[in-house]
Order: sequence, then C-alpha cells, then structure tokens
Amino acid sequence: MKRMNVDGLFGFALPSIFFTFLLWCAPLHATTENEAESTLVDVLDAPAKHNKTSVNTLQLGLARAGNKLVSVGERGVILLSEDEGNNWTQAKSVPVSVTLTAVTFSDPLNGWAAGHSGVIIATTDGGNTWQVQLDGYQAAELAMAEAESLIAAGDERGERAKRNAGYLIKEGADKPILDVYFANQFNGWAIGAYGLAYATRDGGENWYSIIARLPNPAGKHLYKVVHSANELIILGEQAAVFTSADNGDTFAKLDTPYYGSFFDGLLLDDGTRLLYGLRGNVWRQHQGKGRWKRVKLGSEVTLTSGLTTTSGQVLLADQSGQLFVSQDAAKNFTLMGQAPFGGITDIIQANHGFAVSTARGAHVVSEDNLVSGGSR
Repeated sequence: MKRMNVDGLFGFALPSIFFTFLLWCAPLHATTENEAESTLVDVLDAPAKHNKTSVNTLQLGLARAGNKLVSVGERGVILLSEDEGNNWTQAKSVPVSVTLTAVTFSDPLNGWAAGHSGVIIATTDGGNTWQVQLDGYQAAELAMAEAESLIAAGDERGERAKRNAGYLIKEGADKPILDVYFANQFNGWAIGAYGLAYATRDGGENWYSIIARLPNPAGKHLYKVVHSANELIILGEQAAVFTSADNGDTFAKLDTPYYGSFFDGLLLDDGTRLLYGLRGNVWRQHQGKGRWKRVKLGSEVTLTSGLTTTSGQVLLADQSGQLFVSQDAAKNFTLMGQAPFGGITDIIQANHGFAVSTARGAHVVSEDNLVSGGSR
C-alpha cells in the first residue's frame, strides 16, 4: 500500500502546539552550561509548590486510582479528585517541580508519573505523596550501561548505542519522558523524546534502558505506550510504530500506510489496532492483520487521546476539545460535540461522563455540557 506523507516539507513532522509544548525544555537553550545546570537543579530538587490556582494549571495526563482520579501537569502539580472529577485538590507532597506529562496506576495505591528532565516519580498511597525513582542523569547512565552490555556481547548495535548514550550524558537531564505505563505493580515502560525508552520488572526500584531494542536509529520522539494481554505497541513521530509480542523483550517495526505522527492508540478486545494522531488521522487494522484502513472523521484537528468505554463505545478526543464516538468498533465515528474547557490532553471514564485534562485544569465532560458544532 502506498505510504502517505502529509506532515509537511522535507518529510519532517509538524507537531501541534500541544506536542511542541511537551517537547519544550528551557535548559536546552540556556546561555551557559552553568545556567543550564542551575536550572535543572532547581526543578529536580525543588518540590511542587502549593497554591490556590493549582486547579487551573495546564494538565497533561489522567489516571484512575481505585475510587480516586489523578491528574498531572506543569510545575509538578498533581491534582486528586475523590468525587469523580467534580472537585480537585493538590497532592500533599511532590518532590519535583518539572512539568509532568503522564500518569499511570496499577491499583488504587501504586502509581507512577513521568515528565521533563527524565523524571519518573512513584506513589504507594494513591497519589497523596510521591518519591523520585529516576531522573535524566540516571537515565543517561542507564543508556550507557545498555550500550556497554551490547558491546561486551559483540552486538553490532553497541557502538551506535554508546555514541548516543554519550550525547545523553553530555547534554544532561534535558530530555522529557512523554509517557509511562504499568501493566501491573511490577512491569512498566517509560518512553520519550529522542527515542528514550526504559523498562522495569520490579515496580521501578530498578529501571533499565531498552533504547537499543527499538529499531529507531534516527531517535524519533516516542509518545505513547499501548498495551493489551497479547501485544505492546510504542507510538511515535513520523510513523515510528513498534510492536512486541513478548512483553517488550524484542520489538519489530510495524508498517502503516501513514507517514505522520501517532500520539495515541487503542487495542480493541478483538485485537483490532486503532492508531491516531496528527491532523485528525485515524487508521484501523482489523484484528491486527491485513490491510490498514483510514477512518475519516471529517476533521483535521490533531487527536490527543481516546478510550473504550465500559459499554463498548470508542471515544476519541482532540486538541480543540472535540469528542468523536463510535458504536461499531471504530469503523465509523460521529461528532458528539465540543468540550467547553478548550483542548483535551487526556481523557478517562468517570461515573457520570468523562474526566478530561486541559490547559485550564481537569474537568468533567458529559452530554449536558458539550457544545454543538466543532472545529474543522
């Protein structure tokens, strides 16, 4: 099938404003090395501040922790809701003030969040207090350890991995982790900009690099981990899609007909793969085999998140706040309406509608507060 390249000139992805923000890190352009070091020390060592306006700050990721909802965002702000998203309060203790991009929980108590400066933090009390598990300096050293292990084993990937790890060490903790996901209390993965990829088998007590396991020599940005009982998929920019059938031990490139960026995806119960992202592109592969088909939404707004509801519907959200729903396993979608809170960065199901993270905090969306029409 002919591959479509619709991202722009020279084949480079043109990320949306939202994802440009995700990749932005002030230390990358600091005037001096000392300035960069000072800035990083500040955000890595300074706890998130408590303030009355925290509930209105930019939020980027959502997760459910039992009967509690947890949202993460800029300046290390973590918000908690015990009434299905109607009211939010700030977490008691967060040890960093970097922007947090993603959050995941394996059960009501154990959760992880990740973000800029290579940070991964963890909680064992449902999100009230957090501790650092990894930062960008340690992540760079883990990449070097992986490279040296490959060289010792005579693996031809070792020298390239060592060069890349050297750059990570030299540049410091300036790379954001863009997603973290745990399948259970022990097995987790974290991915990010410039091909960062890490895994753990003990709940994050020990992380290790899997950068070289991905056939991603150009170091394309990685945005999302999608997981089911049978498959692990990592999604990224410029058709960087990698699949694993052995829980992340090995990965293969998954060919798609679209050469743009995928920001999220779903693995449906029947094995159908659904990938979506830049400029409203949605691609579907029935039961994980055969020909990919494009699902047309009638919109070119970048899609940021989605979910399968408890009733079997498939819901997609975009950066303008539009919500699209499918009743037929993602073969066709209709526009539900537009959220009144602006662009949606993440969405999860709540008891009475859906909780969404936005540039203005976390909110609840339902049929009662959706606006008709939408952006095209």
